[in-house]
Amino acid sequence: MNKSVAVVTGGTRGIGLGIAERLAQRGFSLTITYISDEKSAEKAHQHLDRLKGQGQRILTLRGDVGDAKVVAEHHRMIRDALGPVSVLVNNAGIMPAKSFEEISVKDWDETIRVNLNSAFYWCREVVPAMKEMKFGRIVNISSLAARGGGVVGPHYAASKAGMLGLTRYAARELGPYGITVNCIAPAFIADAGIFAEWPEEKKAALKEKIFVPRLGSANDVARAFEYLLDSPFVTGVTLDVNGGAFMI
Repeated sequence: MNKSVAVVTGGTRGIGLGIAERLAQRGFSLTITYISDEKSAEKAHQHLDRLKGQGQRILTLRGDVGDAKVVAEHHRMIRDALGPVSVLVNNAGIMPAKSFEEISVKDWDETIRVNLNSAFYWCREVVPAMKEMKFGRIVNISSLAARGGGVVGPHYAASKAGMLGLTRYAARELGPYGITVNCIAPAFIADAGIFAEWPEEKKAALKEKIFVPRLGSANDVARAFEYLLDSPFVTGVTLDVNGGAFMI
């Protein structure tokens, strides 16, 4: 596989940063995006910068992935600075925990906009160049909530389930061009998302929901990503990285 240019949305912490590390180590020039946490963004950039080799570049771009104009501008900047994107990881997302009775129309729209619309916006930008290259890898980061509903709320579950449908359709249409589109559905990742802020005693309760001796890590998800990156005959699938919490 040609080493080229990758984009990881929400790439400054947790799962996104874990995947970005693997890409940097493999020789990719890389862009990570974030929405507001400048401290995490600077720390992530410095970390990835230490991993890069000769000829590699690391870009860190701030902006709202749920805004189509921002995504288009970010893509233009990446094309100008690094070249066409061959690997896209749609990882950015929000997870405000609210029940049916608590959630507002604004909450619903915002979650769908950030978690699902952003994946479509980024795919729309990168696919034309992938078609020209006859190569592409798109990996969407979903969630266990897409499988069984989860506990965050209907807005989050719907946004993550939507990614599965987007993945399957895109895989069917783009496969003839050498572009694979797959999904990863993690759960109980101790160093990512809301779980990264939980105390150890609270995390211990999560172990009752799985069948392996420990909670997951961002590295577990990154290993699944590398499998999809290296697999030209695997497309339209969802890899469940959840310690056995969901089985089919």
